[in-house]
Amino acid sequence: MPATTGGEISTLQILTYMGKVNRLKVFTVEPYKDVSHQKFDFELLFGMKFKPWRYLNPFLLFKVIKLIKEHKSDAIFFDQPFMGWMIPFIRISTGKKVFLRSNNIEYLRFKSMGKSWWSLLYMYEKFVYRMASLVIFVSDVDQNKAIKEFDLNPENTLLTPYGIPQNSLPIPVANARQQLLQRHVIGSNQHILLFFSTLNYQPNYEAVTFIANEILPILKRTRTGDFCILICGKNLPKDIQESLTDKPEIKYLGFVEDIETYIDGASVMLNPILSGGGVKTKAIDTLGRGQVVISTKTGAEGIDPSVCGNNLRIAENGNWEEYANLVNQQLDSPTNNLPQAFFETYSWSGIIANLMTKLNASNK
Repeated sequence: MPATTGGEISTLQILTYMGKVNRLKVFTVEPYKDVSHQKFDFELLFGMKFKPWRYLNPFLLFKVIKLIKEHKSDAIFFDQPFMGWMIPFIRISTGKKVFLRSNNIEYLRFKSMGKSWWSLLYMYEKFVYRMASLVIFVSDVDQNKAIKEFDLNPENTLLTPYGIPQNSLPIPVANARQQLLQRHVIGSNQHILLFFSTLNYQPNYEAVTFIANEILPILKRTRTGDFCILICGKNLPKDIQESLTDKPEIKYLGFVEDIETYIDGASVMLNPILSGGGVKTKAIDTLGRGQVVISTKTGAEGIDPSVCGNNLRIAENGNWEEYANLVNQQLDSPTNNLPQAFFETYSWSGIIANLMTKLNASNK
């Protein structure tokens, strides 16, 4: 806390909406910034130091079991599998059902990033998933892969996608484009191409290099300089920042407070992701504001294109000519048609209602 990355925000949002309909207590790490001024729909119990070894701290198991009994918990909800080694001990000690939410299939994520130890994570993750009473996935792609890879009973899995708070298109930020033109000294005839993410994560900073080294040269060749690329997000590696200095078409802005202004003021959002796993939350957030997203196939995994109208355009991984062509099509002939079915699929209110029905049935 506070939540800043896509995964952290996803966790905070699902806990928020669960807390609106349940008595919810959240055991978590101590915040790195003061959050006492914030109001939550759940009670926070800070009981872990924000240190890597917390994942293997056996003393935490006894603390968790004690808290479960003290608070007379009806069920236990783990977000992410990293501390899932506790699950069989908790089930034996308390007799309670334990539910696990997966934002990614972690071993596949790290395998795609070239990590040599992915097979160890595979074995651990398989054990944890099979110990849980119910495993909740954010995408049908991950759900189906896990059922197959980990030999899970489909009845013990549930699809609960990453959600957005609104049930329809929000009111756009007033004069968003004009604000960006003035704030960043962009010509009035220039299209704004946006990429934003937490940029110390390998798949995201790799996407910046794809924009700079693959997509930009094609756009320069096929257009007349009528565009500007804005890259937002904290912690972009210094060497990549330096590599952008000779590319005046790209402006690296670091972290921005009002990302909604950038989404609403852009002509298109870029999502050229080739590795990692899970749903790219920034893409759903952007689509939810009615903006067009140009994505690679990997970047669009877990998003249902059938409910996105023509707001989600997908290019094959690594086919940068196709990718740039999709960008050019949107810039030259803008189309935007996000159906109401998107909000019926990705609104938190509907997602949580379905989740609670399944959790209550599983807890009987």
